[in-house]
Amino acid sequence: MKCISIFLSAVFLLAFTHRCQPGINEEKKISTISRALIPQPVRTEYASGHFTITENTGMFCPAKLEETAAIAARQLGIIKKVNTGRKRKGIFLAIDTSLHREGYRLKVQRGKIEITGGSNAGVFYALQTLHQLSGSEGLPSKVPCIAICDYPRFSWRGLMLDCSRTFQSPEYLKKTIDRIAFYKMNVLHLHLTDDQGWRLEIKSRSVLAEKGAKFHPEYNEPERHQGFYSQEEMRDIVQYAGSKGITIVPEIEMSGHSTAVLVCYPELSCTGEIVDKIFPFFKGPSVTPDILCAGNEETFALIEDVIDEIVEIFPSEFIHIGGDEAPKARWEKCPKCQKRIKDEGLSDERELQSYFIRRVERYLRSKGRRLIGWSEIIEGGLAPNAAVMDWIGGAKEATEKGQDVVMSPTRYCYFDYPYASIDSEHAYRFDPVKDLSQGPSEHILGLQANFWSHIDREPELVDKQLFPRLLSIAERGWSPSGSTDWDSFRNRLEKHLAILRLMGVNYYQADVAESAR
Repeated sequence: MKCISIFLSAVFLLAFTHRCQPGINEEKKISTISRALIPQPVRTEYASGHFTITENTGMFCPAKLEETAAIAARQLGIIKKVNTGRKRKGIFLAIDTSLHREGYRLKVQRGKIEITGGSNAGVFYALQTLHQLSGSEGLPSKVPCIAICDYPRFSWRGLMLDCSRTFQSPEYLKKTIDRIAFYKMNVLHLHLTDDQGWRLEIKSRSVLAEKGAKFHPEYNEPERHQGFYSQEEMRDIVQYAGSKGITIVPEIEMSGHSTAVLVCYPELSCTGEIVDKIFPFFKGPSVTPDILCAGNEETFALIEDVIDEIVEIFPSEFIHIGGDEAPKARWEKCPKCQKRIKDEGLSDERELQSYFIRRVERYLRSKGRRLIGWSEIIEGGLAPNAAVMDWIGGAKEATEKGQDVVMSPTRYCYFDYPYASIDSEHAYRFDPVKDLSQGPSEHILGLQANFWSHIDREPELVDKQLFPRLLSIAERGWSPSGSTDWDSFRNRLEKHLAILRLMGVNYYQADVAESAR
């Protein structure tokens, strides 16, 4: 991941510091500012002096960076239109494809600010660093003279939001995108289907959203907790996320957690019995026995119809298919599933699970996409090009076979758990490659925090579960492996509470205060 040349970066930093040697007082001041950066950059050099950003500061860039520059200008409070005014003094943006795609160089001098990124995303992340350096007091803002060379440790720095058990509004998704982008996270994984609802319009199978997105009336669930995203709404969210360097990864659950599908298509269950109730999480079984029938060809016809439309909405390389908590009791008694086992030469229902996943994986691959699923997709043998999202194990087995893994273990990354179980310090202690040798560790794509919306269901309560501990995951995903000083992070995190307040985040206030005792 070190696509930034160490030699060129060293030359750049030495030249910069030679021109701007910091004085003792200024160095102390700038060091304090730098220590407040989250995530911690790879390399930082300080100098004396500052650049003052005002609402009329010019921002100049090539045409392909104008959208990124306009977003950053609004964040910083700059009202001057991008690429207007005299180029004598201002913020200058450029792309250098020899850098890491998400990496950047940020150089603040008294007369100008220069930013070079490996791509639009790298430039965007540099501008988020600049935004943090500019402080939260508004304009004019004095940004310290500084040189930063930075790039991420992992390529997957994610957050999963459960939109099935409780519908999350498009407005809240966009707020979440803004917040995680500020901390250089780059994946928003949306859990769009489960027993509690199907949340995405599929035009060829319109009943899924029309009927499968509503709780049964007897539960008196408020309208805000149910519903679905139209394809137009989701495309807008995907575009909005992409403008801030974030990939939306959709999850369509199979073969378990499928009550919402079976309400619409009861003939796709093993029993064929009508399932007439979509229930809130705590009003029914946590894991239902009814799952999609693996012996029924119509099951795969439905899945392929869904995938055909999913890949047109989401440009993500990965499509998440769930695959977790799929009980086999129905398959054991189903004539169609037993015939499938016999016809395919499978040993048992575990291998039938593998057959199911492999078949879906082949179809996704035909569409130019990659399958990712929860730990259980390893059962019976893992599809050769699939990636695993490890929540209960499987990383060692998968990586030793050369397959990619995203780490998301319950003991560090499940943010529906209370802070008494996982606070910011505990989350910060997580290292995704711990206990893996160098070869297998190269197949760890990164890490992800998960939020399941069955307990805390309102936006302000979701906020409280995510923040501030999500910032720990953000730093562990971006900063070098040696950045493990909790006391340093805690001090920076305390300074960021004011930023969270400005963002309108209802964070858990006792977390950092208690960890300081």
